[in-house]
Amino acid sequence: MKPVFCNTFNVTHNKAKSEIALSFAHAYTEHSFSMKNGSMTDVSAQLVDEVASVLISREGAVALTKLLNKMMRDWGVDVD
Repeated sequence: MKPVFCNTFNVTHNKAKSEIALSFAHAYTEHSFSMKNGSMTDVSAQLVDEVASVLISREGAVALTKLLNKMMRDWGVDVD
């Protein structure tokens, strides 16, 4: 089932095109239980489902940075 929220994100930067890509994903562990000879075995695997990907221009990145900096100041967090 595809998740509707994310718990991790990734930022990539393309200097040649002045673009930033934000990728949002949900990372989780999937469990598969099986019974054999009267004992239960759990085989787990780490999975990542992409939730969304956003491409931001240089101007959009500047606006987002300003917004995040304002939020941090409002919360009393010094990011410097």
